[in-house]
Amino acid sequence: MELFGVGPLELVVIGLVALLVFGPKKLPELAQNVGRLMRGLKDASRDFERELRREFVEPQTPVAFPERSFEPAPLPEPITTETVAELSDSANGKPPVASQPSSEPAA
Repeated sequence: MELFGVGPLELVVIGLVALLVFGPKKLPELAQNVGRLMRGLKDASRDFERELRREFVEPQTPVAFPERSFEPAPLPEPITTETVAELSDSANGKPPVASQPSSEPAA
């Protein structure tokens, strides 16, 4: 059985080196701190996974939108040559000229 790619013989060697480096008095305290760290990482991982499941996997409650009736927007006024002339004059800095009725008879 391997743990993180490390077999039982390697674990024994790592334990003996740790015993020689840290001594018999500090080794239990060090093991306890490592255990707490591992537990904290496991809890954080579990919380993160739970958040992801809640956000992406579990179905969300649908949002109810109120019923609305949409009315079409009013049509703009047709563009005439007088309108173009007024816009052109106002863009060139000239005062707008009052439109004069056309002399052509209505058809």
